Amino acid sequence: MKDLAEIFKDGPHEKGSFLSRVFGIFNEEIIRIWARDCRSPYNIHEKRPTLYDLDNKPHTLDFLFEKDGKFYVSEMKCEIQYNNYRYWRLESSKQLEHHKKNAFKLFLKIAKDPMAVPVKAGDAVVTSGAILVWGAAYDHGIKSVSEEFGFSDILTVENCMRDLVQWSNTEYIDLLEAYESWCGALFNALKGHPA
Repeated sequence: MKDLAEIFKDGPHEKGSFLSRVFGIFNEEIIRIWARDCRSPYNIHEKRPTLYDLDNKPHTLDFLFEKDGKFYVSEMKCEIQYNNYRYWRLESSKQLEHHKKNAFKLFLKIAKDPMAVPVKAGDAVVTSGAILVWGAAYDHGIKSVSEEFGFSDILTVENCMRDLVQWSNTEYIDLLEAYESWCGALFNALKGHPA
């Protein structure tokens, strides 16, 4: 599979903008499917983790991964076309600076100190760290960002998709075929063609 960003970049700016929005509708589900596959190093909790700040205000993240009985809160940032693809491939910690919401700040706090923030996913969860999910990454980007922020792991959507293709994961293929069919039916209907 070629660099995923090339699919979005190939053509006019409007194409990349449209395709990145469409992909954004279901890209989290790709990670869930990857984590449910028996070949994945992680399992995924059915409930999303909720972090609580000092005022006991809840902030919900994207995923709760489990590995060897340990739990990891996870947040996904898959910004494909945003700012001319500037944030697509992780290469430095500066790319995280524009994420200023409290949920992300708490997420970073857990990366440094897993016990610093209360977490629930139904029941209270004892976390062992934080996992960042990014669109794609350079090896040096993963290394430097992990070292600076203390992430337990950094996953990429691009690599998870490569795994799913290599594994011939039927849930992933079925998802893509369903969405392809639905989009085709929509555009045919918009053109006045019968379903």
